[in-house]
Amino acid sequence: MGLRRKIKNFLYTKKFSKKKYLTNINKKNILITGANSGIGFALTKRLLELDNKILAIYRENSENLTNIKDKNLSIIKYDLKKINKSENFEKKIKETSVDLILNCAGVFGPSFDNQEIENLDFEKFQEVLTVNSISILKILQIILNNKSSKKNLEILVNISSDAGSINLNNEGNAYVYRTSKAALNSITKNMSIDLMVKFKTIVFAIDPGNVQSGMNPGGQLKADVCANLIIDLMSTNVHLLNGKFVNLLGEELPW
Repeated sequence: MGLRRKIKNFLYTKKFSKKKYLTNINKKNILITGANSGIGFALTKRLLELDNKILAIYRENSENLTNIKDKNLSIIKYDLKKINKSENFEKKIKETSVDLILNCAGVFGPSFDNQEIENLDFEKFQEVLTVNSISILKILQIILNNKSSKKNLEILVNISSDAGSINLNNEGNAYVYRTSKAALNSITKNMSIDLMVKFKTIVFAIDPGNVQSGMNPGGQLKADVCANLIIDLMSTNVHLLNGKFVNLLGEELPW
């Protein structure tokens, strides 16, 4: 049975609603990167409905976020291509603690043709690497230097892609995107060891599959459905996911 059919069956069985199954993901302080679109925006809306406080990070175009009128939403502009220009973010983090991090920021980068070896633009390559993988290290560094946040950090989820799996790569090409997601997977595994030892923080990566977004308008899965499935993963036996790379149903994928 394909993943799409499995998800449909799971959704039918679970019968998602606003008031069921998510009881332990509420009244949390949650940081979401890439919060202005796609999966990040869907998670922002859903988690606000569940009575959480959201610190939403966006790089450009905050219209989606500013249209949400909710006292529990704080938005902050932080260009993850320029991770060292973090003064506004650092100031905000000093004012709050963080219980969960949902790292949804991501860019595909140049077109497929321009990700062939002969056409690589290494300045753009570095930008994609910074946004898709290195930026979470900078964000985590800032949070861990805030005493209250590092004590409270329970879960960190990186939104990755099967394009970052070395074992699943049978097609080649997409050097920029594949490399950035493979790096994110490696960072996820490292974090899952270090943060569990130091703070008992659970860290894992999710491949969301073919989700509708600005980067992928033809995706087969709606972002709202994806958000519900991600929250469900964090709500059910999440301790079993530390250090793993999984799909939306929690099935383990090869690194």
